[in-house]
Amino acid sequence: MNKDYSEEEWQLQEFIAEAITLVGGVPELAAIAGVSSRTVYAWKKGERYPNRQNLKRLTSHLEKVAEQTESSTELYFPLSVGAERRSMQEHVYEDASQDDSATTFLAPAREGNGHQEEFIFVDKAEARPSAGGGSLATSDSSDGRYAFRLDWILHKTQDANSLKIMEVMGRSMESTLHNGDLCLVNQSDKQLVEDRVYVVRLDDEIYVKRFSRIPGKYLFRGDNRELAYQDIEIDPRDESRSWEVIGRVIWAGKDL
Repeated sequence: MNKDYSEEEWQLQEFIAEAITLVGGVPELAAIAGVSSRTVYAWKKGERYPNRQNLKRLTSHLEKVAEQTESSTELYFPLSVGAERRSMQEHVYEDASQDDSATTFLAPAREGNGHQEEFIFVDKAEARPSAGGGSLATSDSSDGRYAFRLDWILHKTQDANSLKIMEVMGRSMESTLHNGDLCLVNQSDKQLVEDRVYVVRLDDEIYVKRFSRIPGKYLFRGDNRELAYQDIEIDPRDESRSWEVIGRVIWAGKDL
């Protein structure tokens, strides 16, 4: 997935790249901003954006550099950059224990909660993959946004722009996924690996199923074996059948 950057976002990436050069490197900029080097790399790549506090620290430091060198700089940014990404109305999924297998929990995305610089936002698609007999709700339009801890996301994938949240329909993936669960789909991971869960499109419907191989065919099956009749067999040699892998499910969450 190619991201379309706004003018402000392009300018902010240029700001970060030039600031890295001025201060002597990524670790130096990370120390000034009070974040990790990995976060600065994400800023530079446009996968994440500094918040108000980060920008204040950076511009304050660069102002001092400019005064000491009696030079001027245009590396000052309006602190509104990316403000819509940190809306008070957003929901935040945060890694509860830093463990890669840890569950996550909801928290409000507001400044002053101690986690200002470590989030990345992911769109929720209107598409609702079916864990049962197929879903016609396949729109890729956005239906809200959720925020995740950046360090947790980077443990999962280096291509954060390819992530999408989708809501599960149906019962065939119980007890792994239930009707109404939210799943995080990595749309850049389309390589089929045995026993992993994928969102797939078959003709005009989309499904979420676990992948396995049987002689000469691909099998996308549900974890609820009481509904095994809803499994899908695909012959990869059959060019008359329209299907594709949308992406792999790398995380799932739910409301209780």
